[in-house]
Amino acid sequence: MDPNKQIKYSHYQITDAVNFGGVLDPEQCKQLAQRILALYDGNSDGNIDSFEVGYMLSDCYRAMNKGFNPTPTDIASYSRILDRKGTGRVTLEDIEQLCLKFFGAKSDKQPSQY
Repeated sequence: MDPNKQIKYSHYQITDAVNFGGVLDPEQCKQLAQRILALYDGNSDGNIDSFEVGYMLSDCYRAMNKGFNPTPTDIASYSRILDRKGTGRVTLEDIEQLCLKFFGAKSDKQPSQY
């Protein structure tokens, strides 16, 4: 006896693939970057300092239901990845590039920097 006998199957397919072009357009990526900066820029200086990156890391793991307290080495490593110019701070431009890479449209004109 087939328990699924009464199910009507559709011709649509369910997929977890993202359509070409990303999930956000470039303007939406900029808006997301501004929201991230506003959330983690605790001293409102327009940058995310190294110690503020620790909060970002903790929140990312918390979003995945993982408890993680980053060590100073973890924070320094992640800061170097995000801080593309080596200024010791993560700028809005750094965050925008990250958002474009992972959420934005793919283009041959946008070289991968991360």
